[in-house]
Amino acid sequence: MRSRSRTLCTLLFLWSNCILFAHATNPQCLMQVDDITGAVIQRAIVELRSTTGTLLASAVTDAVGQAQVPCRVGAIVRVRARDFETQSSVLRDCAKGLQFKLAPASVQTKINVVVTDEGEPNVVSGSAAQISRTTARTVFDAIDELSPAVYVTRRGVMGYGISTDGTGEVSIRGIGGSPNTDVLVVTDGRPDFQGEMGHTLPDFYSLSDAGRITVTEGPSSVLYGSNALGGVIDIQPREPGERPEFELTSSLGSYLTGQHRLWAGLREGKWVYTLSAGISHTDGDRPESHFRSQDGSVGIGYQLSPVWKLSLDGSYGYFLVEDPGSVYASPEEPGPYASVGRGGFTLDLANSSGPLAGYTRFYSTWGRNFISDGFRSTDRMTGGRIFQTLSLSQNVAVDFGTDVLDYGGLARQLGENPTDYGGGYEITDAAGFMRAHWSPTTQLVFSGGLRYQTDSVFGDITVPEFGALWQASDRVSFSTSISEGFRNPTIRELYLFPAPNPNLQPERLWDYQAAIKTRLTTTTSVWTTFFYDDFKNQIITLGQYPNLQLLNGGKAINKGVEEDFRWALNRRVSISGGYAYLVSTNLAPLIPQDKVILSIDTNLKRAFLHLAAQVIGRRDTGSPSPSPAQLGGYTYASAKISIPVRRDFDLFATVDNILNQHYQVFTGYPMPGVNAAAGFTLHFR
Repeated sequence: MRSRSRTLCTLLFLWSNCILFAHATNPQCLMQVDDITGAVIQRAIVELRSTTGTLLASAVTDAVGQAQVPCRVGAIVRVRARDFETQSSVLRDCAKGLQFKLAPASVQTKINVVVTDEGEPNVVSGSAAQISRTTARTVFDAIDELSPAVYVTRRGVMGYGISTDGTGEVSIRGIGGSPNTDVLVVTDGRPDFQGEMGHTLPDFYSLSDAGRITVTEGPSSVLYGSNALGGVIDIQPREPGERPEFELTSSLGSYLTGQHRLWAGLREGKWVYTLSAGISHTDGDRPESHFRSQDGSVGIGYQLSPVWKLSLDGSYGYFLVEDPGSVYASPEEPGPYASVGRGGFTLDLANSSGPLAGYTRFYSTWGRNFISDGFRSTDRMTGGRIFQTLSLSQNVAVDFGTDVLDYGGLARQLGENPTDYGGGYEITDAAGFMRAHWSPTTQLVFSGGLRYQTDSVFGDITVPEFGALWQASDRVSFSTSISEGFRNPTIRELYLFPAPNPNLQPERLWDYQAAIKTRLTTTTSVWTTFFYDDFKNQIITLGQYPNLQLLNGGKAINKGVEEDFRWALNRRVSISGGYAYLVSTNLAPLIPQDKVILSIDTNLKRAFLHLAAQVIGRRDTGSPSPSPAQLGGYTYASAKISIPVRRDFDLFATVDNILNQHYQVFTGYPMPGVNAAAGFTLHFR
């Protein structure tokens, strides 16, 4: 305990001294923003963000389309303007600055999706219009369509569920787990997982307040610690622009499936206010497959000074989901139902002064879980995080910070064999981390990072990462990275069920990546990524119920290749797609070996049409008879047409599973055939 306290005190001392060292003489970089015809764009918002998405500084272009931001080599510059596609680029040379040429947006810009950050081997920048074009109902739906490396299990038209037959298991390059404990979800800057079970709760990740979504493919434990073994899904709240904003979206379709979302934002002097709410519901395509959910959030921020900004965001959600059961199970065994309520808040103090920028954050989440089979639990999580980016020169920048996290809860089983799992278990983590970025020339960028974490159960853990980028020409770049990730055993695996083992040790994974990015023409780009993952100490379950045993005995080598491309045929038609191929020595059930995604966006002058398709390969089920040993491949296609009736009012219609495919994503749960919905979006700015 003394060594842990001494480590935290040292980190806090370093952070406070760096803030005192910061000054206002940091050199500025000039940004030029035009449209594709060369005409300047005024009032465009230019944002300087860290590689984790943290806003470091922002500016607005003037009458000649220019804006200045602080010089931070390696940071991401993001430019957005009304009626134009959002663009992002990495700042590499402060003297040259950056020039952006924005293409007209084919649909209203609502949500920005970044599959990965520009310039790294696991990154491709997406536009703000991508998510609003799709038929996605949740965050997991969106990333499943937009990245070939991501695969999400589901069991019906809406509602992922929890417990034994819960779905929403997201895997990145074959790493995910069942339930999902190997891919971390970060919401509003806080890690989000069920305190006792350690898994994500996908039914809470709606699009009501999603302003930016980032998927990092590969380990991110240096920045985020445990559970970031396979990658990270970072969901950041939406922020208002210069003018008051209001948006209402409502839709209704097959099986009485509906989604209704409200978002409002206002900047008034030094104050910023946000409000969001959402309701989703369906009767389901099978008997006893109802789903109902509500979510809401409020946020308030105040600019204390040019350096400091204080903000408080809170959210709460609730869902009720019915499980119709597997079609292979006995009809006399109806599936269970579950209800979950979950809330949380984030208190954030952001700072930006000269070469130093970042935040100090405190957060807390809690939940109540009810399952009809008699399981009851409550869980909680409380933590704090300090993150700072220090620009030492035009060529060197350092990210550093510290994390403290405490989580746990209570659980019991009612019914014929009641079980009290004890008075509550908790685990405490404390960590310090640092990453450095060095650009010796305008064509080269090197990076390296290290995280040291001490855990109340597992002791000390250290993980590193390294990376390099070579901009060979204006059209070709090469990048590579090596990183280690880890995942601590959950409280369930250590102390609860089905076969608790308090001697379990963390899972470990080494990831090696190399990528080539080629800009074939001004409107065509292709990314090729090769990866090799060495997964060791995997927690596996041996035996059959009730004679089960959990051990650290699993190993796997995952390797593969990913192809992504974007092609703008002209100002009215664009095509994007990707292909992922995975080979594994121990591929987990329900994960495909290959996946293809394709989307076509067309501006029809008075309407906008989006067509998308996914081709999924065969998957092993790992299920005993009478379930099949393997699920067949399938092609899933969808379409969305949007019609701007007025400047502030759009009508839209969606069709899912256009080909009326008969397929299963989760064993024993046939997916619905062709289904449709229609709705409207009312927006004021």
